[in-house]
Amino acid sequence: MPRSAWQRRGSMAQDAGLVVLSAIFFYFNVQHLVVAHSVTSVFFAAEQGVLVVVFLTRRRSTVTSKRLRDWFVATVGGWLTLVLLPSGGGYSIVVVAGVGVQMASLFLTTVGFLYLGRSFGIVAANRGVKVHGPYRLVRHPIYFAEFVTTIGFLMSNFTLFNLSVALVVGICQLARIQAEERVLSGSAEYRTYRSQVRWRLLPGLY
Repeated sequence: MPRSAWQRRGSMAQDAGLVVLSAIFFYFNVQHLVVAHSVTSVFFAAEQGVLVVVFLTRRRSTVTSKRLRDWFVATVGGWLTLVLLPSGGGYSIVVVAGVGVQMASLFLTTVGFLYLGRSFGIVAANRGVKVHGPYRLVRHPIYFAEFVTTIGFLMSNFTLFNLSVALVVGICQLARIQAEERVLSGSAEYRTYRSQVRWRLLPGLY
C-alpha cells in the first residue's frame, strides 16, 4: 500500500500539530520546574522530547496503514500524553519512587531508540524489522518503556485528570500494537521474527 496523497498531507498536518502541542507541553513542564522547583515530571518530559525529535526525523515508510481507525488510535495513543499535567505537591515516598521509575524508563527508551534508529513512527507501517537488543526480548520495547514512564508520572503527579488521560492512552497503545502487528505481518521477515520472539510487550503475559 504505497503512501497516497492524503496520507502525505495527513503526515504533514500531524507534524505541524505535534510541534504546536509540544511547545505548550514543554512550556508547562519547564514552568513547573522553574516556578515550583519540582522535578516530578522532568524525566517524563525528557522522554517525550526524545519521542518528538525521533518522530520528526523519522524514516518515511513505504507501506502505511490506510485504516482511519489506525490513524485515530495512533494519534491519540502517541500524543495525548502531551496533555498530562504536573501536579506539584511534596516529595512523599511514592512521589520519589515515581521519579525513579521515570528515570529508569528514560534509560529504557534511549536504549530502545539506539536499536530502532529512525524507524520510529506513529501510524502502523513497515519501516523495517528490528531484531537486536531489547527486540530480542519483546517485539515492542518502546511501547513497554512508554507504559513504564506513564506509570512513573502518575505516581509522582496523580490526579483524576491524569489518570483518565493515561487510561485512554493505554487503550489506544494496545490498539496500536495490534495494528502494527497486522501491517508488519505482511512481511515474511517479520513473521519469522514473530515466531522467534513470542511476547509483544511483557514476557510471560502479553
